[in-house]
Amino acid sequence: MKYVLIFLLTAAITVQAGVFGSEKVAAGTNSPEKDFDSVNGSITVGENAHVDNLDTVNGSIKVGNNAIVGKVETVNGSIKFHNGVTADHAETVNGSIKLGENCLIKGHAETVNGSVTAEEGCLVEGKMETVNGKITATGAQVGGNIETVNGNIKLDNGTVVDGDVIIEKSTGWFNSNKKVPEVYIGEDVVVKGDLVFKKKVKLYVADSAQVGEIIGDDITDM
Repeated sequence: MKYVLIFLLTAAITVQAGVFGSEKVAAGTNSPEKDFDSVNGSITVGENAHVDNLDTVNGSIKVGNNAIVGKVETVNGSIKFHNGVTADHAETVNGSIKLGENCLIKGHAETVNGSVTAEEGCLVEGKMETVNGKITATGAQVGGNIETVNGNIKLDNGTVVDGDVIIEKSTGWFNSNKKVPEVYIGEDVVVKGDLVFKKKVKLYVADSAQVGEIIGDDITDM
């Protein structure tokens, strides 16, 4: 009986450490159906690992080169994918999202308070969205819309956006930010949808860029 109690106590401590502490997944781990969760801790996945969902509340999430993961979500923390990562989606509330070169995001990359960045060769099949933060895509492809409220947008180096580029109108609590967003559409960028501006913006569109209709009542040049 003594040994059973010791075993149960050890197991309980291990579970508690996993939930409330940080999680580290070794490089090359192959557990495609295993989730990794935490509450007050970060999650780190090594390169070339294959696991399922990553979920924490108060902590950052980092995924190494060429790893494959499922849904990646946190509340108070940043998300960083190194090069070649594949994920279902990336989502946080208070934190930035950085997607390295040649990443594949099968859904959206979304935050509320933070920037969203997609580097060269990155494919986001859904939308890129933030409320208070900058969106940057360099040589990337976005299947959905690019949307922000109180932040700048910079698309460069042949980025292709299948959806619209949208600056939403500030409402409620977010209306306190009076900064005028800047939208930069750089060399060889293609926006297959429209540029939709629901409040005042500063806009630059390169001569080599291709965009749809520019919609907005208060647009000035950068």
